[in-house]
Amino acid sequence: MDLLLNGSFKDAKVQILMQSKLFSSLHIFNNDAMISISKSKLIRSLDRKKIREQQKLFVVEGVKMMQELLNTSAESTPEILEIFAIEEWIERFGGNIPEGIDLNETTEQELRKVSHLVTPQQVLAIVKIPDQNLDPAKLSDEIVLGLEAIRDPGNLGTIVRTADWFGIRHILCTPDSVDLYNPKVVQATMGAMARANVYYTDIEQVLGDSSMKNKPVYGTFLGGKNIYETTLDTAPLILFGNESKGLSRQYDSYIKERLSIPSFSSADGGGSESLNLASSVAVVCSEIRRRGQ
Repeated sequence: MDLLLNGSFKDAKVQILMQSKLFSSLHIFNNDAMISISKSKLIRSLDRKKIREQQKLFVVEGVKMMQELLNTSAESTPEILEIFAIEEWIERFGGNIPEGIDLNETTEQELRKVSHLVTPQQVLAIVKIPDQNLDPAKLSDEIVLGLEAIRDPGNLGTIVRTADWFGIRHILCTPDSVDLYNPKVVQATMGAMARANVYYTDIEQVLGDSSMKNKPVYGTFLGGKNIYETTLDTAPLILFGNESKGLSRQYDSYIKERLSIPSFSSADGGGSESLNLASSVAVVCSEIRRRGQ
């Protein structure tokens, strides 16, 4: 299959790479180390939610993240449009680039200019934000996480990663939650976002859908029932509230059980007041999966 070229190749090493199996798939390979001014502006601008929504694009950085995207074929996996990588990464992974993705060789210095990270990685990609069309009927037999007004990027990213670990594919977020495609969220997912269906929606409206009539709904609270002593369904929807305010009262009529994770340090009068939100999600997911075995 012919190779499309952007610019001429003067380096003999690149000519060898061209003829090798490394670039056997059809894609554009640009050996000009400079990232164009227009492309640099676009990449840097994608750290803003408004621009991401306008362009329907976001940025992925790092070897681990790229491998997850390239090796995952889930329906929810975002589409990579263009890759900028240093020579070392291309030599190791270039043969895995699917047809149609533009591959550009660049330098660490160039990546540093456009990176959203404190420490730039070997590779950066411009990725298309996938359309997520929520069908409540598809949630009836699945464990679902519902997140209200989550503000911290690290929390959301870790929750997505945790859900992936426990095989939970559907996460509902209220529209005022932090954006999944925020660079800090993307990094915190460690690639798990490639397999997650994250929907920004009115959760109360979803709960009121006729297909959700028999769906068990649990809410998490500081003063709820001990999760380890409560009978749990195997495919519930579990609601988690804002990091500081907790879950609002508007969901009370839908909640079957108010759950709480007991503290084992309170007996001596000390200990933390509460768990971090992402830690709470991990404990609840683990216990529900354990009961379902």
